[in-house]
Amino acid sequence: MTRQQRIRTAIAACVIHLALLVPTVGSSSWVLENDFALEAEAIADGERPYGQQRLEYPPLSIPLLAGPALFTDGIETYSEAFEWEMIGFDLAIVVLLALCVAGSGRRVWGAIGVYTLGVVLLSDILVDAAAVDSAPLALARFDLAPALFVLAAIFARERSRSALWGAMLSLGVAIKAYPLLVLPVLARGERRPWRVAVAAAIPVAVAAAIVIAWGDDFSSAIDHHRGRDLHVESIAATPFVVADLLGSELSSVPTGGSHNLVVDGAAAARTITTVLMVAVYALVLAAGWRRADHLRLSTALLTAAVVLAPLLSPQFLFWLLPLSAAAFGIGRENAVLLLAFLFTQLAFQHYDGAIGELSSEFDWRIAVRNLLLLAYLALVCVPLVREGWRGVALGRWGPASST
Repeated sequence: MTRQQRIRTAIAACVIHLALLVPTVGSSSWVLENDFALEAEAIADGERPYGQQRLEYPPLSIPLLAGPALFTDGIETYSEAFEWEMIGFDLAIVVLLALCVAGSGRRVWGAIGVYTLGVVLLSDILVDAAAVDSAPLALARFDLAPALFVLAAIFARERSRSALWGAMLSLGVAIKAYPLLVLPVLARGERRPWRVAVAAAIPVAVAAAIVIAWGDDFSSAIDHHRGRDLHVESIAATPFVVADLLGSELSSVPTGGSHNLVVDGAAAARTITTVLMVAVYALVLAAGWRRADHLRLSTALLTAAVVLAPLLSPQFLFWLLPLSAAAFGIGRENAVLLLAFLFTQLAFQHYDGAIGELSSEFDWRIAVRNLLLLAYLALVCVPLVREGWRGVALGRWGPASST
């Protein structure tokens, strides 16, 4: 595609996203109205984010959360402003895909189409509104922000823009920590690490300055995540959910900001899945180190972390969506991922059945979603492992690429 064609594609895709998302602005969201809005107003009034509000996110999430409260008055107007803010990040991802995905127009439109459908499926645009929220999940959380910076960092790394990818990845980490998981991939073979380090230090310094200026302490956010139990939506919880579907009595309790299982064996399942997550991450990283491209390997590593984590909130799927759309386009990998998005939204329709005593309507939908995510994990990780170890067997591993 020519640059002019890519620009026209970006404009057309942005118009489509605006047509789909703008009518949803103002839709209700429990998290926006009962969590983010209250925290944002308190922070805007001068309360310490970590010491008094117990914020669970890194420091550069504060401008995203509190920013809309500076220009609005009341929960309803805050929610609308926050949703508009997220539309901005959504459009930025669309533009990045249009301008940076390599290949033909079909491949570019395929990536945009997969991303668009993923955003739509986790909303009530195609599927009825969820039991808890009617606002699109993409607009009711801020996960599109770090997803944008991770995507930008990978595209910058592919073009050997050392300072740019360092800054983009650091921004993502300072909003949500998970972008650190792709750092080894982007750092391998880097010829100008000092540029990366200097550029990455700037967002970190700003984040530290925010906390210091408030006289605050970030350690409470670390402690918050350290104490979480087995999330009812996680892969490791699936055997218990299936047992509940077959007649066992199972319930969840709200702890650490999520609904977690109350059942014998939950702690062991949490430990096992954590060990498995680390092992799969290490295996994929080692196998793909010399031969895999940045985009595919980053997608696979994030997939291992998201799918096998003991906490699997639905918005975490947005960490995968833009990368997977760019890496695989209209392929079987994304067909399975989009089906997982669909069943996530179907489970949302019965999310009240995940609170307290679990319901069969929630159970079977989340179990199918989790099986689809495991299938997606296999589709993106197994080929990399096979290619990597085949290269070892054939003795064809050369030096790491510097691009």
